[in-house]
Amino acid sequence: MLDEAGNDPAGLPGALAHSYLDRWDRLSAEDPLAALIRSALNHPPSAQQLSELLERLVTGPLRGVLGESPEATARIGMIRSVLFGVIMERYLFAHEPARSVPTADLEPLLADVLAAAIGTHAAGAAGPTRPEASPATDADTRVFAALTDCADRYRSLIGRVVKRHGIGLAAFEVLAELSRAPAPHRRTMGELAAAGAVRAGGMTQHADRLERAGLIERERDDRDRRIVYLRLSGAGRELVDRVAEERTAAERELLDGLGVDERRQLRVLLGALGATLADPPDPA
Repeated sequence: MLDEAGNDPAGLPGALAHSYLDRWDRLSAEDPLAALIRSALNHPPSAQQLSELLERLVTGPLRGVLGESPEATARIGMIRSVLFGVIMERYLFAHEPARSVPTADLEPLLADVLAAAIGTHAAGAAGPTRPEASPATDADTRVFAALTDCADRYRSLIGRVVKRHGIGLAAFEVLAELSRAPAPHRRTMGELAAAGAVRAGGMTQHADRLERAGLIERERDDRDRRIVYLRLSGAGRELVDRVAEERTAAERELLDGLGVDERRQLRVLLGALGATLADPPDPA
C-alpha cells in the first residue's frame, strides 16, 4: 500500500481504500481470513488470533508512517475500526446500504473518511525510503491502474442497469448463476456461494429478498428433505433476460468510441494478458 501511495504518505488514504475494497471484492467466501473473522465473533482463541493478525498487518505498517505518539495510536485505532467496519457491514453481513454501493462510488468516500482519520499527521511523516520507479515500472503501473478503473466503471454501470429493476448487483448475480444452471435452474446456497455468485455470509438475506419478490422459489430435494434448493422462477428468468438485453446495449454504447480495428486489437491484447494471468511466472 505504501508503494501504491507513492513517496508522499498523504496518498495513504486513497491507497488504503483501493487496496481493501479491491482485496475484499475479489476474496472468496471460503477464504481463511473471512472464516477467521466470522469465527472470532464467538470463539475467543480466534478473536485473539485475529487481533494478532491485525496488529501485524495493519497496526505495524501504520506505525511506520504515523509514528508512536499517543495521537498516532488513537488515529491507528480509528483507521482499524473504519476498515473493519466496512468489512463487516459490506462483505460478511451484507448489510444495506453498504453492500449495494458500487465499489467505484464507495472508494473515494472511504478515502475521505480515512483521510480524516489520518489527519495532517501523515503528511509530515517521513515514510520509508523507496527507490524511484523506472519509466517502465511506472508505465506498467498505469496499465493496471487503467484496467482497474475500467473494471470498476463497468461494474458500476451494470449495477445501475440492475438497480432500475429494484434489486442490487449481488442479488442479480444470484439470479444470473441460477439461469446458467441446467433446467430446472436451481442450486443450493452452498453451490451458489462456491460459484462466487455472492458471499456465503449474505446468501440467506439475498435469498429471502428474492423469494419475497417472486424471483426465486425454495424447494426441497425429493430424496433428501434436508437439502433446500433455490430455483429461478418464471419472473426471475424474465428479469435476467431483460437485464441481459439492457446490459448488451450498454456494452455496445461503451465501445462506440472504438473502431473495429481498435476493438480487435483490444481483444487480442486482453486475451494475451489473460493468458499470462492464468499462468503467471514464478517470482524471481
